[in-house]
Amino acid sequence: MRKIHWFTHTNIVSKSERKIEFNLSEFIQLFIDNELWNKSPYRTEYRQKFEKTDLEKIKSIRFIVHTERSPYSNFHSYESVLKQYITITKIERAKLFASGITDANNLFVIEAEFETDQTLPSNLKYKDEKDIDKVFDNITKEHHEAWLELKTIKSILCEFAQFFIFNLHLNFLTHQYTHALIDKPELIGFTVTSQNRKQFYEVERLDLLSHYILYEKDKDNLIELMKQTSLFWCKSISSIHFFLDALKGNYITSTNFIKLVFTIESFFAKNISNDYITLVVPLLISTNITEMKHNRTIIKKSFALRNNIVHGNDVVDFLENSYKRSGSDDEFRMDGLFFELKNILIRIFYVYLSNELYLRDNGSKINHELIFSLLPKGIK
Repeated sequence: MRKIHWFTHTNIVSKSERKIEFNLSEFIQLFIDNELWNKSPYRTEYRQKFEKTDLEKIKSIRFIVHTERSPYSNFHSYESVLKQYITITKIERAKLFASGITDANNLFVIEAEFETDQTLPSNLKYKDEKDIDKVFDNITKEHHEAWLELKTIKSILCEFAQFFIFNLHLNFLTHQYTHALIDKPELIGFTVTSQNRKQFYEVERLDLLSHYILYEKDKDNLIELMKQTSLFWCKSISSIHFFLDALKGNYITSTNFIKLVFTIESFFAKNISNDYITLVVPLLISTNITEMKHNRTIIKKSFALRNNIVHGNDVVDFLENSYKRSGSDDEFRMDGLFFELKNILIRIFYVYLSNELYLRDNGSKINHELIFSLLPKGIK
């Protein structure tokens, strides 16, 4: 049995928990039964194709979030975390620093066990990388096949990572976390594959798990949520694609905002107008008139801002304090609008979950017929 550890950064934080563990092993067989390999990935990276036999190799998957009160770069405190999983002294410092792990605030660990007949590759020492003969001697057929297998395993692990982060977003609604946003993309990470005390190291920079989420143990309903969403995760659903793409990383721009607007439109059938969306969504997700009016305002403002951006009327800096629509006295914070729209989308996902809409064979788009079926006795 071979083990792989993928270390990357995260902005999942907790006020009380310093270490949070999640075991996703129970979903491996379900994803095999539902043919996960036939689904289009929701991400643009780590898209290596895999088959049933590749997924069957994986025997366990575990996610561990290490939350600390200060950045891990302080006094190289990240080393104390890494030592819990690997023999850090076997990895050269220069290679470790190349992963950017010293810049991480919180650490996320993906741990998986898998069966393989491939020989574990070996790393060249720094000085040996300058010797052309040793470099070519290390490029063998066995090494290449083992590397391709690891590439496939990592693609599968990213699929589970997106499945996990999607459910985290559904579980924990968050408001006004502009303080956690950054002004440039941050890709951080590396993998260590080990067996019988041997280790193979690779830089694998990732930001799929770096969006800010406040974890609260007393509100943790993740297992139940994952049991529900796992039933349709192996389908290709555009709403999930746009949603995850908009919330990837903590570097948020107007492009991320546009993708959130794409998400709300993707719930609806073709040729549905924005006016129809602004009418129907508040009816579906609100519990009173005040909420309906507030949600309708957020959706209308979101459409207006999206139109100004994509038609070139405004160049919008997401981190500006406020945004003023051209020719209007209606002034509002763009970041606040982003977070409000995100939570509206999460509530729409809950409408889909509670009505099992993604499990229907005839599609899951919101149209007149669907509204009539959900409200057979009229709106009360």
